[in-house]
Amino acid sequence: MNTSISILQKVLLTSGLLAPLLYFGTDRLVGHLIPGYSFSAQSISDLSAIGSPQRWLAVLLTVAACVFMTAFGVGIWLISDQVLLLRAVSVLIIGNAIPGLIATLFFPTHYEVRPNFVSTGVLIMFSSVLCSILAMVLGAIAIKGWFRIFSISIPTAFILFAILRFATEKNSPAGEAVSLIGAQERTMSYSYLLWVFVLSIYLWSLWLKE
Repeated sequence: MNTSISILQKVLLTSGLLAPLLYFGTDRLVGHLIPGYSFSAQSISDLSAIGSPQRWLAVLLTVAACVFMTAFGVGIWLISDQVLLLRAVSVLIIGNAIPGLIATLFFPTHYEVRPNFVSTGVLIMFSSVLCSILAMVLGAIAIKGWFRIFSISIPTAFILFAILRFATEKNSPAGEAVSLIGAQERTMSYSYLLWVFVLSIYLWSLWLKE
């Protein structure tokens, strides 16, 4: 491994620390800038939706976060040493970031309007979420030790939370169930961002040992 490649890898792995912080910061900042916005009742997509008073800021910061997340995925590919599972993880991380950006830019929802579940934007976002879950599952298979346990725990929590929300929806008025959509999305999104952040730290620790 030559020096230029080592420097490049270092920069790309650092992107794995910056991307989650920027995604999280975008959500909190833009949400607080929109009067009356509810983090528990409104979807994350409302921040960049058509009609959102802060769409321009949400889109700008999302583009930057996507660039960092994509760079991190490329960094994992470069350090994978042709390990198939790690390369699959890198592709899935990129597969989570880019479709999310495409949906934000070209298929935005309308502010405070619940989207059609078969709309193009929703289907693209679903593929993005699926990539994030598969990335964590394959990451758990590829990396042993405490990181494997950590990786398995997050998708497991997703399933438990989904079951809990379904049970709540079955026993509550429809409006009350819908009001939890922001909390559900943020639980999943923040958990994945935490996983990416921890993965970056883990890979950094391996790099520093060499």
